[in-house]
Amino acid sequence: MKTFFSSLAFAAIASTSALTLASQAFAQTVPVNPTNQSTQKLRITLEEAIKMGMGYSKTLHTSQVKVAAAEARIGEANAAMLPSLGVSASYARLSDIPADRQFRFEFNASSLFDISKVDRALLMNPNVAQTFQAIQQATTPRQPVPGEAPPPPAFPILLDNVAFQANITYPVFTGFRLEAQKAAAEYSSQAATQDLVKDKIETEFSIKNAYWTLYKVRELQKLTAETIAQVTARLGDAQNLLKSGLLTTNDVLRLQLQLSNAKITNIDANNAARLSAVALNNTLGLPLGTEVELASTIDYKPAEVPDYEKAIQRSLESRAEVSGTQLRIKAAEEGVRAARGGFLPTLALSGSALEANPNQRFVGRPAEFNFSWQLAAQLSWTVWNWNTSGYQVAQAEAQVAQAEDALSMLKDGIKLEVTQNYLTLQQSREKVAVAQQGVEQANENYRITNEKFKKGLALTSDLTDAETFQLQAKVSYVSSVVDYEIAQARLQKSIGEQPALAGK
Repeated sequence: MKTFFSSLAFAAIASTSALTLASQAFAQTVPVNPTNQSTQKLRITLEEAIKMGMGYSKTLHTSQVKVAAAEARIGEANAAMLPSLGVSASYARLSDIPADRQFRFEFNASSLFDISKVDRALLMNPNVAQTFQAIQQATTPRQPVPGEAPPPPAFPILLDNVAFQANITYPVFTGFRLEAQKAAAEYSSQAATQDLVKDKIETEFSIKNAYWTLYKVRELQKLTAETIAQVTARLGDAQNLLKSGLLTTNDVLRLQLQLSNAKITNIDANNAARLSAVALNNTLGLPLGTEVELASTIDYKPAEVPDYEKAIQRSLESRAEVSGTQLRIKAAEEGVRAARGGFLPTLALSGSALEANPNQRFVGRPAEFNFSWQLAAQLSWTVWNWNTSGYQVAQAEAQVAQAEDALSMLKDGIKLEVTQNYLTLQQSREKVAVAQQGVEQANENYRITNEKFKKGLALTSDLTDAETFQLQAKVSYVSSVVDYEIAQARLQKSIGEQPALAGK
């Protein structure tokens, strides 16, 4: 008897402790002593718990942020294929130039019109000779006259330089790199969406697991409490019979030992119930001291076990992890296409508009703002870069191979997971049938033994054993029913079925 109760308590504590450790991953802060918190009461159904837990889950929030980031990368890749416009403005203050160092335009063409080198016969013409002399006089540098101001500089000196410029660039052809990057971003975004679906399904299952585990432990808690009440009443009757000489001291001691064991088991069950409640509160984002009343119960209705081969095939087709990995393979293949673009030329069109003072294209004009523009086409082709592009392609192809290996390992893991959950569900269903039959047999055994005891045909030890068998049968039935419910949910998760609330 003592061994049975101890094993029951340790099994409950072990399961709830493992659940608590898993649920702590969703919590941001965990108080040291949850019993010190203000107690709140909450009655909640399983559906309400799922909605609350999925709304609180930090894992789902992280997945949603990843989806938003992946969608933003699509916009970034698309924007890179469109014309880009940039504007700039500049102002510069220049230092002044001394007058003696300013550039002045002087043209000396005397060497070009040296009359001494002209044909004498040509100079016999008075008009030609007069024309050459005029040219020579006009092009001979004039000697500076003392006190006379030097001629103005050839270019105006502007100390304040101001410019406003607008540039537009359009990548006409980039070796298909931009197109490949956009496609890769789209595949990555779809993969992130599949990850979100997977996290929703897993989060919903974890909430169900926590909810039904608390239900299971509380049912066991009720059974131990009923046992304590039953043994306490029987002990009182036994003590009265002992005083009347109808029972022996050993019979009373046997009942006292049974009561002590039941109390110890009840203490363990109460603690296991508290741990399970804390784990559920932690998963739902509630204060850890909240008293949660479970409004949902298990109405055992054995469902038909799906065909094994169909379950395997469906899991490989429906699991979000498989779809996400396949999309990542496509994204990696687009990375290969982008890397191969390094072997191809690139072509871009550009244009600019400039409003500046001074504008270098308007030399010799007065100091004022002048507008100018330009259009250009640029062709670039890397002929040799020591096979850098080839190395980049090799890296991208290696990433594709890694993604394909990851998909293969994922499928192997899914097959193993579905097989294990399939066998567990079958076992749970068989255990429920056996436990249900055991409850009926234990109840009948207790009824017969109790009637015999009342007639003096059965010993106290016989009735105590009948009570023990009855409690054991009830505990086995409750545990098997809850385990069946959890096993069914786990198989659905491993197959890839999306519960109704997972898609919301």
